[in-house]
Amino acid sequence: MSAPALASMLETELWLSFVSLLRSYAAAANLNLEEHARIEHAGNSISIVASAARLELLFDPETRTVSWQMRRDAAHPITGSFAFLPAGAVNINGTIKDLDHAAIDFVAAVTEQRGKGTER
Repeated sequence: MSAPALASMLETELWLSFVSLLRSYAAAANLNLEEHARIEHAGNSISIVASAARLELLFDPETRTVSWQMRRDAAHPITGSFAFLPAGAVNINGTIKDLDHAAIDFVAAVTEQRGKGTER
């Protein structure tokens, strides 16, 4: 098998692992949310929705990058992208994070200040 094909397979596996982590951390966050976050997953995209916040991530297997868009209420979206690294980490604008911490940060960005007993 060629090196590019192996790299593509690796990044696809990392994407699937990342999706699993997002689901797990969203479920954990739901323990403290009045209105539970929900996951919408289809193929190479996943969305996390909590109240009026929505985070959409789209994996492009050809470029091996994930582009994301975060929107709260009617505010302008915040966008970005990241690439998977072979060691099971991601490079987000020059910052290297392991998959777990990246997933925790993305879920927290959607669910922050939406928990029980927090001011709104």
